[in-house]
Amino acid sequence: MAEKQIPANDDAIPGYERLLHQQEEAELHEPPGDWRIEDWVVFAIFWVLAAVVFLQFFTRYVLNDSIAWTEEIARYLLICVTFVGAAMAARKGTHIALELALYVLPPGPRRWLRIVLSMVAVAFFGVAAWLCLGIAQAMWYQPMVVVDLPLGLVYYVAFFGLVLTTIRFAWYALTQFRAGETPRESEGAGP
Repeated sequence: MAEKQIPANDDAIPGYERLLHQQEEAELHEPPGDWRIEDWVVFAIFWVLAAVVFLQFFTRYVLNDSIAWTEEIARYLLICVTFVGAAMAARKGTHIALELALYVLPPGPRRWLRIVLSMVAVAFFGVAAWLCLGIAQAMWYQPMVVVDLPLGLVYYVAFFGLVLTTIRFAWYALTQFRAGETPRESEGAGP
């Protein structure tokens, strides 16, 4: 079988693949070691989650007598990783989005549509944080099923993640708006 050859330049890459290639090249990556508070919190929660899941696996399959609290705590830790991790994605601008419609617009309208969509997303995360705070306060006196801890702890971590996601998403949208839109090669670099 003949191996597929990769073209040496972007001109040889057809249509949509070229757009994806340009998009990947344009992504800004953080330098190593540029960690913020959400990175450290997710890192800590993730390793506690890994330890709990390993303990669950070990007690269930090796000792043949599983510990009851590991499944519940693993579920809550996964929820916490998800909500705080959303702030990481918001800071880096890597939340999943359908951007194909944006790429058919010229740079000027694309810039304004992008900021409108960002404002909608910031409003969504802000409302979600506000609603999560209400749930966290209401669930503070509800104990977890197996462990005698308040269930509100999980909701307060989710609230922390949503607030941080709102802030990080707003900051990312503002910096992207200030930077402006760079014209694609097909639009020309201007006069």
